[in-house]
Amino acid sequence: MHYVVMDLEWNNTYCKRLGGFINEIIEIGAVKLDENLKTLDTFSEFVKPQISRKLQGRVKRLTNLTNEEINTGDFFQDVIEQFGDWIGEEPTTVLTWADGDIRTLISNYRYYFGTSVLPFAGRYVDLQKYCQSFIDVPSSQQIGLSTAAEQLGINPDLYSHHRALDDSVLSADCLRKVFHPEKLAAYTKKCDAQFYHRLEFKPHAISNINHPLVDKSLLECKCIKCGETAVRQTDWKYSNQYFRADFKCENCGALLRYAIRFKKYYDHLDIRHTTSEIDENDNKKRKRHYYKPKRKASVKNKQ
Repeated sequence: MHYVVMDLEWNNTYCKRLGGFINEIIEIGAVKLDENLKTLDTFSEFVKPQISRKLQGRVKRLTNLTNEEINTGDFFQDVIEQFGDWIGEEPTTVLTWADGDIRTLISNYRYYFGTSVLPFAGRYVDLQKYCQSFIDVPSSQQIGLSTAAEQLGINPDLYSHHRALDDSVLSADCLRKVFHPEKLAAYTKKCDAQFYHRLEFKPHAISNINHPLVDKSLLECKCIKCGETAVRQTDWKYSNQYFRADFKCENCGALLRYAIRFKKYYDHLDIRHTTSEIDENDNKKRKRHYYKPKRKASVKNKQ
């Protein structure tokens, strides 16, 4: 079993063929490790852009790369073939810091080869999630590679940043700090059809109040002053991902504004809502209560 810790650099650019933006890969770096995390080899190649020939200014500043440098590379089709040959036939688990790189790799592979399936990836680990499980921060808060390294006792200043190979080396060193094969196995995903479907699924807020995933019982507003059920005074309006309506409590007379969001993820529905009191005198609302359920509703994958 080999582990391949990889990192990408990319240039966000508009693609006429897709009618939208794509993160075009400009550099691939990786470290190949054996089952004991000993470094076996490294991979580092520029990728010559084909969609946009010019790097964004932000990308230049972040990576210190120039258009001249990346144009010395081969096209993506050739580099990815070299990368697959470099990985070899040994069963391999690919690891990236968060899943942005693997998503970008899949989108580039689909653009050039017409398929999302990466032939060299048998298993995958989101290294950011795994390493963060050893750090005292909420799982909902994603931390960057340098911050995680500091938390794990590694000095990130000893590494170059935002270059594919250097970030791969730093990621591999983070893995070594917290390597427990059994726990890592729990974070390892088989790269099957469900894996690709999950990565390609785009989380979205539900905008139709009659959608079957909208729990009608949650459209009731409880008064934040007396706790009684308030009566809706206006039609529901949808804006900024939330359904919003005004309510009146017939028990204490409070005027309330209630907002609720239903956001669909691949395997769960995230529900958040707020209740605010409306001041009739100046028509301003004063926030009095915020409720974010810790519970995530498990639902079938309806899009």
